[in-house]
Amino acid sequence: MQICRWDLAQVLPVFITCILVSSVTLEIFYLSLTLSGSAQLPLLVVILYLFFNVVGNMVRFIQSNPSIKGVFLEHGSVGQGWVYCYSCQTHIPPRCHHCYNCNVCVLRRDHHCTLLGKCVGYSNYRYFFCALLNALLALLLATILNAEIFMDLLHQGFSLHSFFLLLMPWMMFLTGQVSGSAFVFAFVADTCVVGFLFCLAFLVLHSFILYRGSTTKEWFNGHSRDYDYGWKKNARTFLGERWYLVWLSPWIQSTLTGDGINFEPRNLSTVSSKNVNQ
Repeated sequence: MQICRWDLAQVLPVFITCILVSSVTLEIFYLSLTLSGSAQLPLLVVILYLFFNVVGNMVRFIQSNPSIKGVFLEHGSVGQGWVYCYSCQTHIPPRCHHCYNCNVCVLRRDHHCTLLGKCVGYSNYRYFFCALLNALLALLLATILNAEIFMDLLHQGFSLHSFFLLLMPWMMFLTGQVSGSAFVFAFVADTCVVGFLFCLAFLVLHSFILYRGSTTKEWFNGHSRDYDYGWKKNARTFLGERWYLVWLSPWIQSTLTGDGINFEPRNLSTVSSKNVNQ
């Protein structure tokens, strides 16, 4: 039973995310096909490029394993910054923390991604960051294309009907106030706007902590500068040697520096030896 619940906890968020991505993509395609003129073909190319980048980074993110499973942790190397995880019953290196959702310790753990049902860590941070960036661009494009729908509603005159259609399309649909097609367009349009704001906030946050060579956990705990060696080295540490190309495609090879186990802080005295479960 535990295995089934665990599988559901991983599969269900991915399934819901795939439905949202598919619905937004289909609506963007529909809106782009309704356009006339020479801009239609370039727009379709841009949509396809962003779609494959978002989906590709999501797939690579899920395939990557940032946990300590399959990683040989030498007991002889236990030293400054290593702690003992009572859940995994092993010593773990600095910046490694236990995730109670994944039920495993994750190397250089940043946070647990609820939308993809997996932790963001050493080996998959690049794919998380690039998926976030491309999703932001795709949702911005979708919001711009959906602006015509909002303008049509405003041209018809602002009313409580249009207000509730944009704010609570589910309620309007369930009470029979709007048709199914109007509900779908309103719901997807709302999803684009909310998703854009959500991605923007997360991208700003992760750009800031990436600039400092930090993780979300370290930033919240006030240790955001412990591993800061300048923005360029920080980018190589988190995104790989070819950090300047990873934005273009998830299939571009970009070897990560280090091994995810050994980290040298700027000041050894800043490394805390608190238990991982605290």
